[in-house]
Amino acid sequence: MAWTKAKTAMVIGAGVLLAAGTVTITLYNLAWPLRNIPTDWTVINGDSEQWNWANDKINAHSTTGETILASGRDYRDVNFSAIASTTNREASLAFRLQDANNGYFLIYVPADVPRDDAGRISLVKRTGGNEVTLGSYQGRVFSTIGSSAKISVTARGPEIEICLKDVRVLRVKDSTFHIGLIGLRIFGDPDSPCDATFANVTFH
Repeated sequence: MAWTKAKTAMVIGAGVLLAAGTVTITLYNLAWPLRNIPTDWTVINGDSEQWNWANDKINAHSTTGETILASGRDYRDVNFSAIASTTNREASLAFRLQDANNGYFLIYVPADVPRDDAGRISLVKRTGGNEVTLGSYQGRVFSTIGSSAKISVTARGPEIEICLKDVRVLRVKDSTFHIGLIGLRIFGDPDSPCDATFANVTFH
């Protein structure tokens, strides 16, 4: 009888632990906006001093080329979004990154920045450091936004959808990378610096 009670207690205890574990996993994947830079996110290209949290936003600055702030874990199927803003160059998302030289990039260049390629959103695949543009959009949605806009990517298997201001502007299929890190990316140089912010960053 005592052994039976002990077994029952162990089963109940295991069930409670399992339930608690399930709740933890569920909460981790809820689409809450970031309230700070996660402690497990690291800079995989560039310098950590180029990134900081202030005024409820992730702020970035570069005059030395590309810098990427990447997550501490891999994501396979993911919805990743941010309100991205820049007044001088770009504010971009990265996903399914293997490292700085391999992965996908959503490049966002607002219409009112002082650049020849202003008013563009592109999906770029980087393999071994070489880049191929999988799709690009320069349409009417840009006429309704300034230097700031919600950009998002949804990756489900080989299907990749890009939205600008919650309007789908690109949809492509590519199966090169199935899983990888997510992150934020900017690029600037001494002649054309990049200053960008990322607010309401969510992923699930």
